[in-house]
Amino acid sequence: MQIDFSNLESHLNHKINDYNLFEHALTHSSVGKTNSKGIKHNNERLEFLGDRVLNFTIADLIYKQFPDKPEGFLSKMHSALVSQTTLAEIAKQIKLDELIQLGKGEAMSGGAQKPTILSDAMESILAAYYIDSSFEDAQNFIIKYWTPWMEKVELKDPKSRLQEILQQNGLSLPEYDVVDERGPAHERVFVIKVSTSDGRFAMAEGLSKQEAQQNSARKLVQILENKMKMKNK
Repeated sequence: MQIDFSNLESHLNHKINDYNLFEHALTHSSVGKTNSKGIKHNNERLEFLGDRVLNFTIADLIYKQFPDKPEGFLSKMHSALVSQTTLAEIAKQIKLDELIQLGKGEAMSGGAQKPTILSDAMESILAAYYIDSSFEDAQNFIIKYWTPWMEKVELKDPKSRLQEILQQNGLSLPEYDVVDERGPAHERVFVIKVSTSDGRFAMAEGLSKQEAQQNSARKLVQILENKMKMKNK
C-alpha cells in the first residue's frame, strides 16, 4: 500500500528524502517482511535508535528548563515524558495511527491504537527523521511536541495520588476489582473498577491488570480533584 506522507511531512516541517526509510519506520513486526538477505524488515532497529535520540533530547531539555530542580524531580519528569503513554499520545497527535503498517491479524485487533505499537512507531519516526535530516532537526521536533507535555505529565503515579487524596480525607485505601476480561490470552484486556469506602468509583481498561488499575485510579483522581476545585470556588 502506498503511504501518503504529506501530513507527516507537515508535522515534521521536513520534505522527506528517503521514503523507503520512513516506510520502514512505520512497518510493525507483524507484517513479517524480510529483505533479500533474510533480515527482518520492520521498525525495531529504528526504534532502538529513536529511543536514544529522544532520551538524550528530553534530558537536555529539562536540565535547561528547570535549572533549580533536584535530580529526583528531573528523573521523574524525564520518565513521564518518555513514557509509553506520552509517546502514544503524540503519535496520535501527528496521526501515525493512520500510517502504521500492520499484519492482518494485528490490524483486525485494533493494533493501530495500541500504546505499545504507537510508542514504538513514534521512536522509529524520530530515528528516521534524524537519519534523513539531522540530529538538530530531530531535536527541534521533539522540543516542539514534547514541551507542552511538561504541564500534562504525571510526576506521581495515579494509584499513589488516589491513596494520598483518600488519606487526606480520612478514608480507607481503595479497592480494585476485575469486572471483565476479554480477548485472546496474548492480547488480554482487563477492566478494573476502583472503589472508595464512601461509595465513589471509576472503571477503566488496560492490557494488564496493573495498567487497568492505573487508568481507573487516574479517572477517579480526576473526579475527586474536580470536586475539590468546585468546593474551593
